Amino acid sequence: MIVAADLRAIAAHYGGNLSGKECLIPTPGHSRRDRGTAIRLAHGAPDGVLVACYNGGRDEALAVKDMLRRDGFLPARGDYRPRQLTPAERLAIRRAEAEREKEKAEARAKAAENARQRLAGARPAETGHPYLVRKRIAPEGLWQGRDAFGAIDALLVPMRDLDGLVWNLQSIVAGRAKEKLYQPGCRTKGLFWAVGEPVDRLVIGEGVGTVAAVRRATGLPVVAAMTAGNLPTVAETIHAKRPDLTLIIAADDDKAGHEAARLASQRTGALIALPGGIWNG
Repeated sequence: MIVAADLRAIAAHYGGNLSGKECLIPTPGHSRRDRGTAIRLAHGAPDGVLVACYNGGRDEALAVKDMLRRDGFLPARGDYRPRQLTPAERLAIRRAEAEREKEKAEARAKAAENARQRLAGARPAETGHPYLVRKRIAPEGLWQGRDAFGAIDALLVPMRDLDGLVWNLQSIVAGRAKEKLYQPGCRTKGLFWAVGEPVDRLVIGEGVGTVAAVRRATGLPVVAAMTAGNLPTVAETIHAKRPDLTLIIAADDDKAGHEAARLASQRTGALIALPGGIWNG
């Protein structure tokens, strides 16, 4: 059975990190930079641990346990045979999951408040910011200030929910090894950056640079979902609230961009705009 000290060893062995009462490691089959699997102690659960995979399900969680057995962090199966969980084990798992969700919600709320404070202390973005100059886009809806990583004059992109509440900030620093970073600990799913008040049409794309360029060229209201994976969710969320809008997906010209646009269109009936200005129904 894993004990508290083992969590640090597991994190070190798989290139992960400790986060509160759990360790976060890459899910098998994913990038070494991935932190999609959480392992925490759960007294009464099978093997004494709860494994949750953000980018998978039960099969991935079982694969993680097999990996832990293989590498000596859990005892070998021996004559193990699949069995039904006992009521006590199910209760232990439910309690551990509830505790974990509560901790996640509290951490995200604290991180979001930090993001709001940073935004409150920022100033409207200036046209001379290197990113805006390079992309040839306006500073509309953007801010400048200190980010969570020590940059003093970062471009700040507020990421909001449908009610307009800020939950995250993307910071952009020209010349930084990773130019764009999110505020640590904040949620990202379903959030977006928006400029303009939609009346009958709304353009949704991935990055701020893409949709800001669309707005410059067309004057239409725009939304940046920030990632390809988040785009269908954002489109679906907006469509549910404003079914009267004609949604237009400004697709990035790559495989992920095309697939995200296809899914968004499939779920909402949105039109798709391909690079070069070709509009499809």
